[in-house]
Amino acid sequence: MTYRARHPLTATADPAAMTASVTPVPAASRDRLGVAALAIGGAMFVLAMARLGLHLAYPSFLARMFDLGIYRDGGLIVRHAYHFRSGHPTPLYDWVSPGGGNPFTYPPFAAGIFAVVSYLPLRLLQWGMTAASIAALVLAIWLTLTAVGAHAGNGRFRAGITLAVSALALWSKPVQSNLSLGQINLLLMVAIIWDLRPVASRSGHWWTGAVTGVAAGVKLTPLIFVIYLIVTRRFRQAAVALAAFAATVAAGYLALPGASSTYWSTGLLDRANGTHKINVEFFFASAWNQSLRGTLSRIMLHAQLAAGPWLILALVTALTGLLCATWLHSDGYPMLGVLTCALTGLLISPVSWLHHWVWVGPWLAAMTGMAITSRGTARRPVARWSAARWPVARWLWLGAAALVALTFVDWPLVPFLSSGKRGLDVVAQVPMKHPLSWHGAQLIEGNIFVVVGVAGLLALFAWSVARTFQPVRAEGSGQAASPDHQAISHGETKPEVMTF
Repeated sequence: MTYRARHPLTATADPAAMTASVTPVPAASRDRLGVAALAIGGAMFVLAMARLGLHLAYPSFLARMFDLGIYRDGGLIVRHAYHFRSGHPTPLYDWVSPGGGNPFTYPPFAAGIFAVVSYLPLRLLQWGMTAASIAALVLAIWLTLTAVGAHAGNGRFRAGITLAVSALALWSKPVQSNLSLGQINLLLMVAIIWDLRPVASRSGHWWTGAVTGVAAGVKLTPLIFVIYLIVTRRFRQAAVALAAFAATVAAGYLALPGASSTYWSTGLLDRANGTHKINVEFFFASAWNQSLRGTLSRIMLHAQLAAGPWLILALVTALTGLLCATWLHSDGYPMLGVLTCALTGLLISPVSWLHHWVWVGPWLAAMTGMAITSRGTARRPVARWSAARWPVARWLWLGAAALVALTFVDWPLVPFLSSGKRGLDVVAQVPMKHPLSWHGAQLIEGNIFVVVGVAGLLALFAWSVARTFQPVRAEGSGQAASPDHQAISHGETKPEVMTF
């Protein structure tokens, strides 16, 4: 018996042996399946959009797009078009929002972009951001499904799955928060996925990585993807990303030299330490901060005392996550590698607000796609839709997707599950304004994003280790290949049939 190499795409594999254990779905059945998937997915998406439309019908929804207002005000400061407070000039990083809650925290390059956007009327900007964010979510899910190979030569089927997963994502707490605040996370997410998806990485375009670098210039958190490119030995793409990021820093200095000096010298460190906040304890321990530091702050009841343990735990998590992402990439699962990197970044960041977890959409898409492309192992004739033909891997991926949906989706009001107070949203069932008072089960409910995120990262790590010792077809032997994905349907090759 031999064991699978770390690079399965270069391993010897007999295509006939790899497909001998499965029976292709006939074209007529694929067509019927595609029509059914499109009908179900379309209905789910219409219902999700109808629910969102009811929220948009209330004037308060657009009025609550608080973060979009901060972006616009930062742009107005750059343009010297002061419409708030006394109307006098205000340094960009000394200004706080009219409610006194949040300052402008993005790099100067982002402020320049917001200055251009601020020319738009506020109402048009609000509707435009909402529409662009929804389009970005759908596109990110479509690209993810394509990258993991869940297309199967059936455009209607992929469209139906895309709409169904998009509907679930629209119900999720992170996406709803992103839309209600007018945040830019969905736009940055789709840009990174488009830039780093397997097709782009294989194509050899010199500019691959540039979009990720620009995204990091708008918001620093995408810099972890540059590290991911380095550890996966894609040095050219990492260099392009770093060059693009450096260009954004240079553009910021050219346009806003004073603000840039403030931001890159002391402002960035002050914001990372929370020193710009009057109540540092609540800033890190806030229930909306779903990161390892936020969780430790709530458990230890002291944000500053949690800083040391957080640094150690963040380092261990970063090493684990990047190692796992590297294995997944070299193992023929590059899209899972990108998503694992995103999860790692959310966990180790000092602050990961609820609306930062919009990657739940691509995660659901990836798990659904992996379930679809899992290969059956039945050795006797069974009905096409019999569960006997479903491999264990398919059930595991579907179970993981269900767990993520239960964790992140803000389901409609279910009185017997939520005591009639609100929709079934696990995080919101705890005292959100008193995170340091949590105890018992509340510590699990209030930190559920982090709990599920860590569990998912450990599961992916264990799966990657287990695949190292997975037996495969030996060269020159009659041993059958492993039934699991092996250099098929991961975006690296294109499966021509679907099996169920």
